[in-house]
Amino acid sequence: MNNHALRAFLMQWQFWALEAQFAFLLVTTALEVRRLRVRAATLAAAVVVAVGAWALTATAPPRTNRIYYDEQIYQGVGRNLSDLHRAQMCNDGRLEYGRLQCVQSEYNKEPSGYPYLLSLVYRVAGVSDAAAFRFNNAVAGLAVLATIVLADLLFTDARIAVLSGLVLALLPMQLHWSNTAAVEPVAALLCAASMLAAVHFARVRTTSALVWTIAVTAFALNARPECVLMVPVIALMLLLLAPREFLTRRLWIGAAGGLVVSSLAVLHILAVSNEGWGTNGPQLSWQHAVANFSTNFFFFFRDERFSALCGAAAVVGLLAPGHLRERIALGGYFLAFWLVFLFFYAGSYNYGADVRYSLMTYVPIAILAAAGLWRLADHARWWRRGTWSDGVAFASIASILLAQFLWYLPLVRETGEEAWAARSDVKYAREFVTRLPPNSIVLTHNPAMFHIWNVSAAQMSITRGDPHAIERLQARFAGGVYLHWNYWCNVPDPVQNSFCKTGLSEYAHELVESRREREFEYALYRLQGEHRPVPQLEK
Repeated sequence: MNNHALRAFLMQWQFWALEAQFAFLLVTTALEVRRLRVRAATLAAAVVVAVGAWALTATAPPRTNRIYYDEQIYQGVGRNLSDLHRAQMCNDGRLEYGRLQCVQSEYNKEPSGYPYLLSLVYRVAGVSDAAAFRFNNAVAGLAVLATIVLADLLFTDARIAVLSGLVLALLPMQLHWSNTAAVEPVAALLCAASMLAAVHFARVRTTSALVWTIAVTAFALNARPECVLMVPVIALMLLLLAPREFLTRRLWIGAAGGLVVSSLAVLHILAVSNEGWGTNGPQLSWQHAVANFSTNFFFFFRDERFSALCGAAAVVGLLAPGHLRERIALGGYFLAFWLVFLFFYAGSYNYGADVRYSLMTYVPIAILAAAGLWRLADHARWWRRGTWSDGVAFASIASILLAQFLWYLPLVRETGEEAWAARSDVKYAREFVTRLPPNSIVLTHNPAMFHIWNVSAAQMSITRGDPHAIERLQARFAGGVYLHWNYWCNVPDPVQNSFCKTGLSEYAHELVESRREREFEYALYRLQGEHRPVPQLEK
């Protein structure tokens, strides 16, 4: 099967595969979650911390996009999955009667797991860009809940477990990115959930627990490309905590079954293996690792975006005596998602908005930091000759974490200058939409965001080479054809600029509304009249 045929196959069938995977995940979770060996008091505390994390995420950081225009593309694919049951990015979509109809589409290079989850939200609550933000707010709470349960299964210590959830909830970048529409919070949650299921299997050694692990891990592979690293991470954890399982027939049958369940994720990787991912050079290399190492290593110890206290405590937690195998498993979990981005050309946490990649390491760090803080509390109690009770020690650590979080609140509350031009583009485009009459269509570089706002939109490039394309659109859309002068019309990119300039030079037009941010101009034009040929220079 060639690449084009494979992409067409995935566009048509991936929705149904994800439906089956998600149903498999729901059924196995409902059956197995009741068998988790977590005490009721610990679970109650976990729910309280999780609700607090959800509330803090939804209120402290500004609700805004931070990675452009991936967040809009994910939401657009989610709408296609919801309305059309197709895993595609729509380049020419019509919303005339409340449902998306796609005239021209392509297969998106990113996996469809996160858009699929958004499609579930859209099916239940309706399509809106706010839905993606609220969904990630809920994901932040679920991540804290999963972290606490995972820590309790590993260390069987409620204090370490609850502290690990508190650490995760208060990390500045965890808060920042959980109030966006980015995929990383969901990817990090699904990886943590697959680790949780695998540790549960290692503890109880039942076939049903193995099936649950397969269901969670298979679905997690659809979130981000690097989620495939959970397979060796889980293998390492089983080798440490349940090595005899590798001698059983059950495990190998389960691994084969897992490969079958995950086949669509594998096919996706094959389909996009020739993507450039934004570079003409090697995507992964030792040169990138050398360049990225200093930034990504010291990020955890001397960067304003991460708590140095938690970074140092995680080192203590990793090196402290006791529960050696569990600590090594967590260290492997961290290294898998830290090392992979060292070798990636855009893997530096200082590269654009790529600090979001650090979220994949936060769950193991939070658990190790909690273990390290509790070990330090034990030493403090020994120094105080045992006058501190467990309750006092726990309250002291929690108070320190909360007090230290106040240092980071200004950072958490800031919108930041990063991507200001693209952010302004989305902001003003949302305002322009209110000026559009019913049954109109917008030509733009980013049709997905207009589709989420229930506006027909198409790529400007669809008119290239067809002098009658806009006339046909004018005949179809009584409200008119509009050109969105956007971010890509301003940046120094001749190819993208040409789409904007050609539309205005070849058609009579009127300015509907415009905005200006620094040197960038954003505007909405209505195209009028018939195509007028561009004068040709005499030879």
